[in-house]
Amino acid sequence: MVCVVQITGLKDVGKTALAERLIAEAKARGLRVLAVKESHHVPDVPDKDSYRMRGAGADYVLLHGGGLWALCSSALPDVPLEVDVAIVEGFKGFKLGYKVHIGPEPPADADEALSLEEALGRARGILAKAKCGIGAGELLRALRAAAAAKR
Repeated sequence: MVCVVQITGLKDVGKTALAERLIAEAKARGLRVLAVKESHHVPDVPDKDSYRMRGAGADYVLLHGGGLWALCSSALPDVPLEVDVAIVEGFKGFKLGYKVHIGPEPPADADEALSLEEALGRARGILAKAKCGIGAGELLRALRAAAAAKR
């Protein structure tokens, strides 16, 4: 089972800074962490080999470089997630876990709306409030649905 904290907010309000703090806190507790980032950028760069391979029809392209692995696919595959905590940044229109909104204009389903300074100061408490008991498969299905609805 996975515990989920979701961070939302407008651009450049500090969502990633809070995600970093929560990840560091979870790792200090010995927890395994999944970080999910909703981005408005395409992660696979046009005219690069991996992009060309996907364009040729590959269902999945697994990249390795700089000591990192990245899986590129048009669909989120069913993969075993052996994690304790998921920190999800984005997907404002969906409720995916304990939802912390940074800055103005919080969605109605936010559990807390805080300034960045407040959120950073309360990181330990926010992590303790993570919505737990979600199966890895359920989390993947929710992420798929959120991504599909944005298309």
